[in-house]
Amino acid sequence: MSSIFQRAWTDKQIVEGILAGGREQDNAIGAIYDQNRSFLMKFLSNRSNAKDYVKQPEDIIWESVEAVVHNIIEGRYTPQPDKPLSAYLTTVCKNLWHKFLSQESNRDARQDAFGQETDYEEPDVSVLLAEKEKWDTYLAIFDKAGKNCKQIFTLWLVEGMSGKEIAEVMMAEGKLKSEQSVRNAKSDCLEKVTSALI
Repeated sequence: MSSIFQRAWTDKQIVEGILAGGREQDNAIGAIYDQNRSFLMKFLSNRSNAKDYVKQPEDIIWESVEAVVHNIIEGRYTPQPDKPLSAYLTTVCKNLWHKFLSQESNRDARQDAFGQETDYEEPDVSVLLAEKEKWDTYLAIFDKAGKNCKQIFTLWLVEGMSGKEIAEVMMAEGKLKSEQSVRNAKSDCLEKVTSALI
């Protein structure tokens, strides 16, 4: 990298650079990455269990940097002495890694279950069409339920995440601001979907 990234940037300088846009933003993003990459690589490598995942730690680090940049631009992060940018980035990185691992374990479980089905019978097309129509109806209801409902239901019902895990994901992505707002959104979504199904 260029000599711009040789000096350590303060959190304030990074935030100002990101908000400035253009070349300053690029340099600030490079600084976030360079100043935290080594630690985050060790952090994620120690948690990967030497398993070969589709996503590598490097991918998660860049996704984390992107999420932090987005949160800075949206005003969800401001530099504070008790809340260093490196700690914030590490939290976002950890949340994205846990989300990815959860998706991987669910995918592995589905593949294992599918592989155990040895007796395969051709399903009745009319049954498949009826099921597809039912799912299309459910998906339409989830879409109409409002902002973030589809993602909340997917994380909860498909990924099997707890309320706290859902809150971590939604807050890391900058979609909701607190664990309470996630609980409220989930409750509102359930209410809307329930009333649409009745």
